[in-house]
Amino acid sequence: MNFSLQETPPFGPARRAGRRPLAAMALGAALIGFAAGTPAAGLNRPVPAAGLPGRGGAVALLSAAISGSFAPRSRTWRIDVTDLPLAGGRVRIAGVLRPGGWSLEAHATAVDLAEAARIARQWVSLPPGYRISGHADLDVALTGRGASQRLRLETHSSDLSLANQSGTIVAQQVAAALSGILVRHGDTVTAVTRVQASGGQLLAGAALLDFAANPLTLAATLDRSGKGPVVVSRLDLEQRDLIRAHAEGVVRPGAHPGIVRARVVMARLQFPAAYKSYLQLALATTALGSLQSTGEAAGSIDIANDAVTRLDCSLHDINFTDPEARVLVQHANGDIHWVSAPGAAVAPSDVAWQHAAAYDLSGGPVRLRFVTWQRNFALLGGNSRLPVFDGAVIVHTLVGRDLGTSQAKIDFDADVTPISMPRLSKALGWPVMNGDVSGHIPLVRYRNRELTFDGDLIAKVFDGTITGSKIVLKNPLGPWPSLSADVLARGLDLDLVTHTFAFGSITGRIDVDVRGLQLFDWSPVAFDARLYTMPGDRSPHRVSQNAVTRIAGLGGAAGAVKAALESGVLKFFHTFHYDRIGIGCRLRNEVCGMSGAGAAPDGGYYLIRGSGVPRLDIIGNVRRVDWPRLIGQIGEGMREGDFVVHTGRK
Repeated sequence: MNFSLQETPPFGPARRAGRRPLAAMALGAALIGFAAGTPAAGLNRPVPAAGLPGRGGAVALLSAAISGSFAPRSRTWRIDVTDLPLAGGRVRIAGVLRPGGWSLEAHATAVDLAEAARIARQWVSLPPGYRISGHADLDVALTGRGASQRLRLETHSSDLSLANQSGTIVAQQVAAALSGILVRHGDTVTAVTRVQASGGQLLAGAALLDFAANPLTLAATLDRSGKGPVVVSRLDLEQRDLIRAHAEGVVRPGAHPGIVRARVVMARLQFPAAYKSYLQLALATTALGSLQSTGEAAGSIDIANDAVTRLDCSLHDINFTDPEARVLVQHANGDIHWVSAPGAAVAPSDVAWQHAAAYDLSGGPVRLRFVTWQRNFALLGGNSRLPVFDGAVIVHTLVGRDLGTSQAKIDFDADVTPISMPRLSKALGWPVMNGDVSGHIPLVRYRNRELTFDGDLIAKVFDGTITGSKIVLKNPLGPWPSLSADVLARGLDLDLVTHTFAFGSITGRIDVDVRGLQLFDWSPVAFDARLYTMPGDRSPHRVSQNAVTRIAGLGGAAGAVKAALESGVLKFFHTFHYDRIGIGCRLRNEVCGMSGAGAAPDGGYYLIRGSGVPRLDIIGNVRRVDWPRLIGQIGEGMREGDFVVHTGRK
C-alpha cells in the first residue's frame, strides 16, 4: 500500500479543524506502521500547511509536497518532501526506513546563509562577533546501519562572505566548494574532507589570500575515538603558484583546543605569491612594503604542545628588489636549521647570496655559516666577510644569547678593510668625504641593556686615525639611549676635512681631543673638546678668507674680522699663513666654555695664531656661548654659505 499527502493553502479548513502538524503526522504514521508490521491504511488524503516546531514554537509556515509509501514485504517506508522553503531557498528530502537501517538525503538550493545562520542559532551558531552572508547549494546524505552511521556532504557557494567584529578574519565573495564523508562506528568517528576555493579573497591576520590568482585545494583525514584527541593522519594543502604542503599530527579539542604534536612539511613556497600573500600586508607601512621577489623555499616544522620545536628551511635562488633600489638581495641560497630544546642536535645553517644592497650600501658575494637554537645564535668560521663597496667588514665573533628578552647578551668583534669614503658618505647621506675608512672594532659586549667595548674602537679616516675609548652605550634599543666615551683624533688632514664640510680651505694637520663625552638621546650634554694643530706638523699651514670668518665666529669676532678682510690690503689676499689653530669648548648645562690655542692680549685667546706677511691673528673674546644657539647658527651658516655667529656674554 502507498499513500500521498498534499498540503492545502495556509489557514485552510483542515488547519482550522486543529489537525496535527504535518511533520508529526508523517513521522507518526511511519513509526506506527513499522512497529505493527501492517500497512497504514486511510492516509491518502490532503494535509494542511503546517508550522515547523522548534524550541521557541513554530518558526515558519511551510508549503511543500509530501508523498510516502510502505512496502509490506520488505517492511520499508519511504518518504519524499519536495519544494520545501528554507532560508530563501528550496529543499528536497527523501528518506528510507527499513528493518536493517535507514537513510536520508537532502538537496537544498540558493540557501541564504545569513538567514540559515539565524534559523540555526538555537542549535548551532557562529563564534561571537562573526557575520556570514552569501548563498549556497547543499547535498546531504545520511545512512545508518546498526552501530554505524555515515554522513556525506557536498556544498558550494559563489558569493560567500564572512567577517569577525575585529576585522582580523574577512572573506569576500569567495567561490568555494566543500565535500566530505563522516563515518561513526561505535565511539570512533572518521572524517574525510576536501575544500576548494577558486575566487574571492580571504584575510586571516596578516595573511591575504587571493583565490582567483592562487586557487586552493585542501584535503584532510581525521579520526577520533570517544572523548580522546583528534588524530590528523593527512592534511594536504596546495595553492597554485604559491604553496604545496603536507601535515599530520594530533589535536586536542574542547574549550581550550591545542596541538599535542604535529609535523608540517612544506614542499614548495613560491615567490612572488608568498611575499604578496604572507608578508606584504605586515610590511605595508615599512620600507619593505613594495618588494619584487622571485625564487622558492621549502622546509619542515615540528610542533609539540602548541610550541614549535624544530624548523628546517631551504632557500632556492631567492631574489628581493625594491622599485627604488633601497633593498636588494640577489641569488640567495642555503639551509637554515633551528631547535627549541637545549642540547638537541642541530645541523649548522649555511646561507649565501651573490649581491646585496640596502639604502645605497652595497656589497658582493657573502657566505655565512652559523648555528641557532632556542633564542641563541652563533656565527661560525671566525672570519665572515661582508663586502661593503670596495672594502669589507670582517666579522670574527658574533654570538647572541637570550635574544628578544630583557636578558639578551651579544658578543661581537670585527675589522674594517678600507672602504671608499666618497661612496660610503654619499650612501649614508653625509657630506662627501675623501679618502677611505678602515679600522678595528674590539670585542663589543651587550649585557643588561648596556653595550661596552673591551678595547679601543679605531678608525682611519681623513688620512689620520680616530680612536674611541671607554665607550659605554646604555639602553641602545630603548627610547632614551645614552653614550659615554673619550674620542681622540690624530693627524687629520685639514684640507680633506674642510673641503668635506664646506668650511672654507685650511691646510695642515690637526689633533682632536673629546674627553668625557656624554650623549643623551644622541644629543651631546657634556664634553671637554679641543681641536689644535698637530705638534711637530711640518706640512703647509694656510687658511682661506672663508675659513677665517667661520673660525672667528666661534669666538664672537666674525663681524670685525669680516669687515677687516673686505677692506684695506687684506682684501687682496685669498689665503693666509698661520702658525697654530686652537679651538676649545667645555660643555656643561648647554653652555660652552670657549678657549683657544693660548692666551692673547687683553684677556682673549688665539683661535688662529698667524705667521708671515701679512700676519693675521684671530682672537676670541667670548668665553661662554649658548650651545643650542651655536649649533643652530653653524648649521644654518653652512647651508647658506655664510657663517656669522652672534653670541653674547654670560
